[in-house]
Amino acid sequence: MGKLIELRCPKCACASPSKTEFRCRACNAVLEAVVAVDHLQPDDFTRMRQSRDQSIWRWFEFFPVASPSSIVSLGEGSTPLLHVQRLGEAIGVANLYLKNDTVLPTGSLKDRSNSVGMSVGKELGYATASVISTGNAAASVAAYAAAAGMNSVVMVPKGTAASKIIQAHAYGATVIVVDGRFDYEVAELYKNAVSEFGWYDCVSTNPYRVGKKSYAYELADQFDGATADWVIHPTAGGTGLVCMWQGFKEFLALGWLARAPKLVAAQSEAAAPLVAAMARGSSTFTPVDVRDTVAESIQVGNPSSLGNRALDALRESHGTAVALSDDEILAGQSLTARLAGIFAEPAAATSVAAAKQMRQRGLIGRDDVVVCNLTGHGLKQPEAVPFAEKEFIPIAPTLAALQEKLRNVGDSLP
Repeated sequence: MGKLIELRCPKCACASPSKTEFRCRACNAVLEAVVAVDHLQPDDFTRMRQSRDQSIWRWFEFFPVASPSSIVSLGEGSTPLLHVQRLGEAIGVANLYLKNDTVLPTGSLKDRSNSVGMSVGKELGYATASVISTGNAAASVAAYAAAAGMNSVVMVPKGTAASKIIQAHAYGATVIVVDGRFDYEVAELYKNAVSEFGWYDCVSTNPYRVGKKSYAYELADQFDGATADWVIHPTAGGTGLVCMWQGFKEFLALGWLARAPKLVAAQSEAAAPLVAAMARGSSTFTPVDVRDTVAESIQVGNPSSLGNRALDALRESHGTAVALSDDEILAGQSLTARLAGIFAEPAAATSVAAAKQMRQRGLIGRDDVVVCNLTGHGLKQPEAVPFAEKEFIPIAPTLAALQEKLRNVGDSLP
């Protein structure tokens, strides 16, 4: 069984004297939950792979949870890894795989983080969980708080998709919609509220939200101990990149993998601070003012908590970062739906759009093994799909009317 050693600062190596202070007292960096796993043996990998529990909790030893009785789970994990040949042929990548997290309990990758984070919150005795979110984290925190028997408060910026707000509300959350910029006015209000009311903070500063390490574990399992060449991840705050890389490093250290994949951050052009930092060759990012984008789930211009550590993960893995226009993102969403049968939200489809762009630029080889993480379901933001209302005008219930309709459809029919 793994064991939480301490919360430690990855920047200055100071250990925290508290389990509920999430930033380093010396340098204010976000702390890291250090778990002892060096005792694990190859037989343990086999045991975990063969477990009847197919949630992320078959990797229990890698998470900072003291007791299995504390686990808060909705069955998250072991999402399909699909070899999508038609989509791969369309973008010129023969070995293209989709890691389909649209099927997670609340429809997004946030469930990986919140299952672990809420389990620790339950152990620490918190009564109310909270989060600031552009939508997906709000729904997930609300769901896992409900499962844990905790209250939840979610704060979202004005303009967040109604489908995401409704989902959080359905789970019993108190939803606060704030008229302000996500990275600035909304974030400042949220920070003050957490301090004032003592809520369990479930944003990326929480060092216990490491469930996305399970991406690495699951890919190692699904590739039968082999490794992809690239893993492309839609990126906002950087938690996914940081946790994935931590998971891959753990498996490398244990000898459970021979090599790790190159990680890629897929960002919208409207909010791409990591892309800009990589282009400059800088180890630190500079905040950017975000513009409107269809990829609203990753519309973050100031990933202040983990942005620099995400850059470390990209460089250590010999990866890169790619910026996508809204047109590229919507094209990626359409290709994924029409050629792979998966309806992903626009932000999730940035991974496919990035794979296409990287192949066109020659960064990805035709025979490279490429994994695109699909991080959220299309029903999170259905209004993003363009259509003409005339397409759905009812026809008369006659064969002649149907034939006329089909003639008008023309080449779009298979």
